[in-house]
Amino acid sequence: MGNDTLKRQRTLKASTSLSGIGLHTGNSCSLTFHPAPENHGIRFRRLDVPGSPSIPALIDHVVDISRGTTIGMGEVRVHTVEHVLAALAGLEIDNALIDLTASEPPVGDGSALPFIEALTSVGFEEQNAPKEYLEIEQTLIYHDDAKGIDLVVVPAPVFRITYMVDYRNPALGTQYTSMYDLAEEFVREYAAARTFCFLSEVEMLKEQGLIKGGSTDNALVILDRPVDPSEFDRLKALFGLQTEVSLGENGILDGKPLRYYNEPVRHKALDLIGDLALLGLPLRGHVLAARAGHAAHIELVRLIRKEYEKKKIIRSYQGKLSKDIIFDAAAISRLLPHRYPFLLVDRIVELSPGEQVAGLKCVTINEPFFQGHFPGYPIMPGVLVIEALGQAGGVLLLNSVDDPEKKLVFFTGLDEVRFRKPVLPGDQLFLKVEMEFFRRGLCRMKGKAYVNDTVVAEAVMSAVVRNREEA
Repeated sequence: MGNDTLKRQRTLKASTSLSGIGLHTGNSCSLTFHPAPENHGIRFRRLDVPGSPSIPALIDHVVDISRGTTIGMGEVRVHTVEHVLAALAGLEIDNALIDLTASEPPVGDGSALPFIEALTSVGFEEQNAPKEYLEIEQTLIYHDDAKGIDLVVVPAPVFRITYMVDYRNPALGTQYTSMYDLAEEFVREYAAARTFCFLSEVEMLKEQGLIKGGSTDNALVILDRPVDPSEFDRLKALFGLQTEVSLGENGILDGKPLRYYNEPVRHKALDLIGDLALLGLPLRGHVLAARAGHAAHIELVRLIRKEYEKKKIIRSYQGKLSKDIIFDAAAISRLLPHRYPFLLVDRIVELSPGEQVAGLKCVTINEPFFQGHFPGYPIMPGVLVIEALGQAGGVLLLNSVDDPEKKLVFFTGLDEVRFRKPVLPGDQLFLKVEMEFFRRGLCRMKGKAYVNDTVVAEAVMSAVVRNREEA
């Protein structure tokens, strides 16, 4: 996460529109890009839905990746947003409101070029707010062994992509592309790359009533099986061809010429740029992708976003990064309302926002409770071990809400409480808490306390988050 004082946020100088049909829904849609104020981000607004709800183009709102990337809130959806987002990201536009008259943007020719042309026709306006970047500071890896997918992001001073695909098809085979400069290369080398699919896949989807707007005018259909002349009439009707079916010497249905020698892998890079836009910030890092697709792209975006949220939290409360400590005692005291002698967490050493947290409590003979609790045989009270777990959980919970310094966590229930082993002076408690459920200020967390890898206590904790002034 960082700022570049030389670059400022960008929006459009004026509104601009285009119309067409959606690739998957086949619905006619008019799309209008509008200028938006600083820090607005990218939002899609459904004019055809009562109240005209808008959906931020952020990873938290991704609801489906089965055929393109779909975002949604409640029952409202916007399908196949990746080409629109790729155009905005490729032109480095930070703030825009996108009005739609249907649930899916126009597919155009299957690339980002129609959106690029509409956006460049009105020009851009630099805004006063500085552009913020999401900087990759350590290598992040997503791997799917079953599908042979690898995605790696490594630190780099600018945004770069290296993409490789490997298909068992002579029309495609192994293809590779690298983009080193978004501003210089995207419009010229990537924006016009069209979506592609295999004939057998398209036939199956068409017969299921899907990709209703798909045709050889908005996608490259790769021949992945022999086609008999007796099938020509069926294929002509299936794809709505106005002329006779042509198999094409290049292995593409209807003989569509390629715009780039490696157009399919360039379109993969285009899709990745659109999916990465769901981070909500431009990326500084080098993304290396092999045999990936929307599902893997989205998993990578989630991974990057978690790392960003973690660093954002650390900088807010810790002030500086440490290799072994997320929050020290001073940072914990800024986050939690507890104070000595009832602050029972010394350090936070692991944090995955919204998912899990790990903390340490060093138990010494100087703890005030040892004076009266079994003074001849000092044992840390079991309820205080659970309290320590609760406080660690409080760090996790408060970092899942906005303005945590204005919130308090109240525990409402304990279940499955078990005390496995006494905790003695000199022990170091390792406190591990995982989020099981969190919605509308209510949560359930599962915590375990360890000493030397042995569980000494555990509990399922229910809690509620409230504003301090309402508590």
